[in-house]
Parts: sequence; structure tokens; C-alpha cells
Amino acid sequence: MLIWLKKINPLILLMMVSILLFILREFLFPEYSDIALIRIMEELLSTFGMMSIVYLLFIYFFCSFFYIPILIPLNIACGALYGPVLGSFVSLAGVLVSCIASTISVRYVFRGMGKFAMRHQDVKKFLNQFTRYGTIVVLIVRLAFVVPYLLQNIILAMTNIKLDRLLLLTLFGAMPGVISYSFLGAGMVSLDDAGTYGIYLLVPLALLVAVSVFIHVTRKQMGIGRSED
Repeated sequence: MLIWLKKINPLILLMMVSILLFILREFLFPEYSDIALIRIMEELLSTFGMMSIVYLLFIYFFCSFFYIPILIPLNIACGALYGPVLGSFVSLAGVLVSCIASTISVRYVFRGMGKFAMRHQDVKKFLNQFTRYGTIVVLIVRLAFVVPYLLQNIILAMTNIKLDRLLLLTLFGAMPGVISYSFLGAGMVSLDDAGTYGIYLLVPLALLVAVSVFIHVTRKQMGIGRSED
């Protein structure tokens, strides 16, 4: 039995667990959608007061270390729990913690994740662009907050960039995303006030447009993404 367990690839085991959780939620417990999960987390964490921030950061670390893809719902929950301003700070701290957790996991613990990801051409393309253009590519990835943070963490952990520099780039690059998701979360508990709810929707929309324009202009000026012979 022990010999059989040792032959199991930890990466495959984690993927199986993640798939199982997804299937259970989607087909057996459809009532536990992302919005429902956020509501449940609100009820649980609100009972702990400010200590809930510590517990929430632990959840960020745990989910990122074991590749459980709920980071965006966590960011939304920060806004719903603490409001758009404090929620943004907590969410940003959570993204930094998740960056540390995923980097340690990919580089030092579950190294098979990097080998698995290298099978995809898009990952190889990103690593080639990172080699050629440097940290501006990392910043672009972080600014693209519509891309799941866990996927960002895994890909960025495969680069040779030092963790302290990666955290610095994440600090600035993740800001538009965490602000957007926090405002969306705050809007979920402000549905009765149409004016406030409109602002909570307008801020993420404005940030999305601004970030999209910045990424497009930067990629065009630097030639990032052009085919290379």
C-alpha cells in the first residue's frame, strides 16, 4: 500500500481532488455557486471580527499552495466583508500571500506542476517573452486581472525572477484587479441603493478599460506578442 502511494504523482492527486470538488459543486451542490460561497464566507468570517482577516489570509495561502481555484471569489468576499477600501487592502494582502504560497509550491514542493504546464504552447510562449522583454511581461500578466490569479501565480513561479521582485511587481500590477473585485463585492451588499451600486459597478468597468488600453499600447510599442522566426 505504501509503495503504491509513493508512486502517485502529487500533481495528479491534487488535480483529481480539484476536479472532484468541482464536480461535487457543479452537479451535486449547484446551490453553492460563487455568489453562494461568498455569502457563506460572509456569515462565517463576520463572527470573528478583525481576526477574520488573519483567517482569510490563511485561506489565501492554503488555496494557493494546493491549487484550489477560488482566489477571485475570495477577493470579492473581501469587498463584501470589509467594504471597497479596506476590502481592497485585505484583498491585495491576500494576493501577495497567494503569490508566496504558489511560488513555494511550484518551485520547491510540487515541481511536477511546472513540467505539466510546460506542455502548453502558451506557457512556453510566455517564458520566451519573459526572457526577451523582462519584467514588463510580468507586470502585464498581473494587470490582466481577468486571468485567474492562481494561473498567473503558477506561470510566474516558473520564471527565474526572485520572489522579492515578483512581490513588488505583484503589489503594483494586482492593484486594479483587487480594487475591481472588492468594489464588486461591496456592491453585492448594496443592492438596495441604486446610486451606490452604480458606482461599485462603474469603478471596475473604468479600471478594466484603462488596463486594457495600457496593455494594448504597451504590447504594441514593445512588439510583445509578435511572431518571431
